[in-house]
Amino acid sequence: MSIDKENIPDFSGKCISMCLTDSECSHDLDNPRFEYQGGKLFIVGEIPVGCSESGWDAGHVGAAEWAQVISYVLFDDFESYTKAVKVSESYYENSNEKNT
Repeated sequence: MSIDKENIPDFSGKCISMCLTDSECSHDLDNPRFEYQGGKLFIVGEIPVGCSESGWDAGHVGAAEWAQVISYVLFDDFESYTKAVKVSESYYENSNEKNT
């Protein structure tokens, strides 16, 4: 299914966390935009600090083929995303403490 160029959403200034087909982790982008590359629609943005444990990719450009996105959460801005990441980390830290 293709998206009409007239109906592409504007996620400027937002932060997005996506689930992709055949992937068990989320894929996050700050200030995402849409680009056609090789005839396919991609969502492209900067990989935020804190989205991976090692941080090896933070600050670099990342992209995902929009057709592979099965769900996403859209945050108003990077600050909202950062707060959500902290809530998630706290939840998992507390869950691990209870299971030891």
